[in-house]
Amino acid sequence: MPLLFLMPKTVKADTSNESWFSVTVPYSYYMTMDGMVPSRSGEPHPSYLNETNSVSEQHMIILNTTLNVDAANEPVDVHVEYYEITLSSDKGLIETHHWVVVTNGNKALYSEEILTYVSSFSFGRIDWFDTNKLFPDSGDAGLASPNWEVGFSKLWPMGGAGGGTIGRSSSTGNVVLAIREAETLFISVHKIGSVSFTDNSTIVTNSNNELVDQIQLEKFGDGFLYNKLVPEDELSTIDLLHPPRD
Repeated sequence: MPLLFLMPKTVKADTSNESWFSVTVPYSYYMTMDGMVPSRSGEPHPSYLNETNSVSEQHMIILNTTLNVDAANEPVDVHVEYYEITLSSDKGLIETHHWVVVTNGNKALYSEEILTYVSSFSFGRIDWFDTNKLFPDSGDAGLASPNWEVGFSKLWPMGGAGGGTIGRSSSTGNVVLAIREAETLFISVHKIGSVSFTDNSTIVTNSNNELVDQIQLEKFGDGFLYNKLVPEDELSTIDLLHPPRD
């Protein structure tokens, strides 16, 4: 149930517990390789990592997000929804990502103003979510879009890469080993909760990790693929880590 945080002047926001957004995964690709992923910055990798003792993984998760309500008629200034995205195999959990999607309600705002709401929110309870807890140092991010029209969908690429070693204290090495031992991979999207802001109140809703989408990746080429985005006859001609999104 929603929790209402009252400020000096209070209002009762008539905000539904239902999600503003629907989030699905039409495409995902995971692959592993021996050696390190080339550095984007051009900086050399640590000297103890080389082609014989290191491994790496690369992935792309495309999220399709649709606004289901007429935000301009909602009695809030900004609405944020928090999601957890997990990768697992037939043997168990492999890794977890976090992601947010946010837009303005009946108050005209720019993207920078919307992000100010999101970044400034911090919930005091350790076991609850907020931006600082979910995104302390990770590469995960989110989608902030002003004046989003009801029914309009946006595709968002959530890609990443990492390197490490197998057999040492290496999170990427553990991910690589788990992927290589898997027969099937699964991606699950859970809604953690939402926050609605007005000038006078903040409403937090805990969604109890509601499952909103789940896909199954199958072995394909050098990795694992799920595809409802690219025509099948074009898969051999594209970079699977950077599929076209037009």
